[in-house]
Amino acid sequence: MKANDSFLATLNPACKLLSHLIVMFLLMAISNPMVTFLIWLLAVLIGIFLGGWRMTYLLKRLLPYLGFFILVFWMMAAFGEGEETIWKWAWFHITQESMNHGLTIGLRMLAFVTYGLLFTSTTDITLFIMSLIHQCKLSPKWAYGLLAGFRFIPLFQSELNQMKTAHKVRGYKQKNSWKAFMRYSLPLFTQGIRKSERIAIAMEARGFTGTRDRTYYQTTKIVPKDLVYLLSLLIVGLAIIIFIG
Repeated sequence: MKANDSFLATLNPACKLLSHLIVMFLLMAISNPMVTFLIWLLAVLIGIFLGGWRMTYLLKRLLPYLGFFILVFWMMAAFGEGEETIWKWAWFHITQESMNHGLTIGLRMLAFVTYGLLFTSTTDITLFIMSLIHQCKLSPKWAYGLLAGFRFIPLFQSELNQMKTAHKVRGYKQKNSWKAFMRYSLPLFTQGIRKSERIAIAMEARGFTGTRDRTYYQTTKIVPKDLVYLLSLLIVGLAIIIFIG
C-alpha cells in the first residue's frame, strides 16, 4: 500500500477502513442489483474526485477481475431457479430471479474490490500500522511484526527477479513448474529467515520489548474530517438503499 496526494490519503487509515467495511457489510445485506450498482458507482466517484484516480488507472486495476465477474454472473443466471423464464436452451435456464441474483453477486464482488482498492491506493502502510496501534489498540509487538512482513514483499519480488535473470544468464530453462517453484522458493525462504533474524536482533538492540508504554516517531489521531467522511459515506449508502431499494 502506498498513499498518493489525494484527500483520502490525509484521512485516518483506521477510520477510513471502518467506513469501507461498514459499506461492505451493507452490501452483503442487499439483494437489489440496482442498489448494488449505485453503491459501487459511489466508490468509483469517490476514487475519481477524492482519491486521485484516473480512468486508465481504474480500468487497469479492474479489468483483470472483469472475466471472473462475468463468469460468476453467468453461473448464477444460467443455472439458477425462478418462475419468470427469459431464455431457455438445453440445460441453460435463465430466469428473471436468477439474472437479478447473478447481477447482485457480480456487482457485489466488484464493489468489494473497488472499495478495497480505494483503501489500499490511498493509504500509507506505516500510517496504517500506527493507526492500528493508537486507534485500534493493537499490540506493538504484532503491529511492528506486521509492518516488517509488508516490507519484505517488495524485497522478495526484487530478489526473485534477480534470481530469474541469473538463471537465464546461466542457460536455465524452466520446463517443470514444480521444480522451478522449488528452485526459487528455497533460497527465498532461507533469505527470509536470515533477514527476520537480523531485524529481530536490531529491534532488541534498540530496546524494543513490545510494550505499549513507549514513544512513537509517528502518531495518528481521528480529526473531524475523518468522522465527516465516515458519516457521509454511511448516510449516502443508507439513502441509496432506502430510496432506490
